[in-house]
Amino acid sequence: MGFNKGEWSELYTFLTLLIQPNLAIADEHLKVINQNIFQVVEIRRADSTRYKIQRDKNISKITPDNIQTIYLSQTIKEQKELLLAKILAHKKAKGSFEIKEMQALIDTLLDGQKFKGSSKVKGDLEAIVLDKRRNSNFDIKYNIKSNLGSSPTLLNASNQTNFIYEIQNINDKIMRQNNTIKGRKKLLKRCEFLTAKGAVFTFAQLQSKTFTHNLKLIDSNLHKILANMLLLSYQKNEKDIQKLISLSVKNQDDYNFYKKKIGDFANAVTFGMRAGKKWNALNEVNGGIIVVTKTGKIYLLDLIYFKNIVDKYLIDNIKLESPSSNRYKMFDIYKENDKYYFKLNLQIRFK
Repeated sequence: MGFNKGEWSELYTFLTLLIQPNLAIADEHLKVINQNIFQVVEIRRADSTRYKIQRDKNISKITPDNIQTIYLSQTIKEQKELLLAKILAHKKAKGSFEIKEMQALIDTLLDGQKFKGSSKVKGDLEAIVLDKRRNSNFDIKYNIKSNLGSSPTLLNASNQTNFIYEIQNINDKIMRQNNTIKGRKKLLKRCEFLTAKGAVFTFAQLQSKTFTHNLKLIDSNLHKILANMLLLSYQKNEKDIQKLISLSVKNQDDYNFYKKKIGDFANAVTFGMRAGKKWNALNEVNGGIIVVTKTGKIYLLDLIYFKNIVDKYLIDNIKLESPSSNRYKMFDIYKENDKYYFKLNLQIRFK
């Protein structure tokens, strides 16, 4: 069975936590600050299959039909180490590939399935976790962000994430000239061309009413803030979120305001909100982010006691990215009711 690196990373995280159940909480720089608060007791699959860590550290797999199978922790450890070596040895960042040595474990431990059942679910891993501060077990869901392959996407491009801008002080001739500009850097060149012609850009609206609604749940002006930063990313040829915030404001108070709102947005997208589905302002993920480093180390960015650190990590480690300009017709000027418009698409990726 072939998985991409993200899916293999989810399996690697699952195996690692079965044999190393004490979660290492890290700061925004991935420096460990505590590893004595949370201990994984049991991991659950979407089909209700449970993997319980026994007192002797071996693993008990319990199916929904209550059939129990024991796996030795040493076997899981060996498979985990083999899996990491195979992932690191595979140089291509994208695409699916097989690891034949893992197939027997997948067939038995996971019943021939991927570890995560559905890409539509925000949480990548659900576990029963002992919170030692409260001395109680809790059902907690985590996201997994792996750096073993391509940098993971925070917000995927879609028609839902199209921002529409009105463009003034141009004519049909400039529109045609702009739309004939081609090449790898056509978006930057079109932006430069229009600016040189004295064009004036004004954010009009998002294409998606659903995404507009979701953003306004976070802040009534968030759609305007994002629209400004998205356009600025082409005007200044800058994709780093923190730098774009600095370019967008005039003083420290505004900087703090923008940083807080963008942090709230990144938090919502990570743990609950989707661009194309009406959001109720509640998060699906309550535990935080499990980060897999390029060397296979695993850290927890914890939402329960260290939410500020999670927000700092997100702000420090995300950037805007240009999706397919042809698919989303970015900077293609079109005319409606004698007014000129173009679209830009918002996609956000981890650095």
